[in-house]
Amino acid sequence: MRRCLVILVAIATVLVSAPAGARPVGGDEHARTAMVSRLWIPASGVNAGILPVGVTRSGQLAVGTSVRDVYRWRDGVLPGQSGSAVLAGHTWSKGRGVFDRLGGLEPGDRVHVGTSRFEVTRVRRVRDLSRRAVAALFSDEGRPRLVLITCGDRNNRTGVYRTRIIVNAKLLPRR
Repeated sequence: MRRCLVILVAIATVLVSAPAGARPVGGDEHARTAMVSRLWIPASGVNAGILPVGVTRSGQLAVGTSVRDVYRWRDGVLPGQSGSAVLAGHTWSKGRGVFDRLGGLEPGDRVHVGTSRFEVTRVRRVRDLSRRAVAALFSDEGRPRLVLITCGDRNNRTGVYRTRIIVNAKLLPRR
């Protein structure tokens, strides 16, 4: 789990520095947090709290250690706003990580964040992401979309997770 956390933090480092023109989203933090306090993914059994996190002094996302919660950059795009709202969660070799079953999602599956509904459009496992590809994941431009990220394919000998599982989802209209 610790190595997965390090990998997520490394990916998040690009989140903080890569998107050109990225800017914190303003507004009352309490209201922002209330809008996105829970993540529910019926197809994978996820029903978890979403915790806003900041960055460390070195500019890395300060992802928490809880394997049951989901983390979002508190100054980033919120689910439902223009651009990519990115949520990171842990997978854990002992089987209790919030995103253990993330790779099993399929296009068409529903994802709920607060009152916003999303539909999965793509699920992929990647070994390496260029800075440009990571920057695109965290873009604050374009249509509202959701990106879920975790580690995958753990090497049991070394404890290193070899891939990232990335799920993309589009915002659905309000009912």
